[in-house]
Amino acid sequence: MRRLGQFAEIIVGVAFLWAGIVKLMDPSAFLSAILTYEVFSYKVSVIASLGVPYLELCVGACLVFRVMKGGARMLAVGLLVVFIILLSQAAMRGLDVDCGCFGSSAKSSEAGFFWPIARDLLMLVGIGLGIIAGGNANGSREK
Repeated sequence: MRRLGQFAEIIVGVAFLWAGIVKLMDPSAFLSAILTYEVFSYKVSVIASLGVPYLELCVGACLVFRVMKGGARMLAVGLLVVFIILLSQAAMRGLDVDCGCFGSSAKSSEAGFFWPIARDLLMLVGIGLGIIAGGNANGSREK
């Protein structure tokens, strides 16, 4: 079970790294995606478009390289919950939103909100597996 949890967290980490890199390659597309959610002011959207990719890179690197796991897990869960809430509210409001998750080129393959929300939920499950499997052989929790 422990190896499964580690593997799941590494996969989630790779997804965060990929998402961060893609967003850094085209920050204006990510800003545009944030603005289409119609939730944040322009100023907050700009700050998010500049900060979120670096946060994703840090979280992804920590999960992949198995360092600062507790903090990386908490940040990953927090980011995923925020992403799920944003996608869900956009779906309920009937907005035609480019998820912004993995760059603007992903929009055509992400028609609707089902797959982006399901993907984020699967990543939450992956983090959960890592947390559950985080105990070591003598039953104590890893640090």
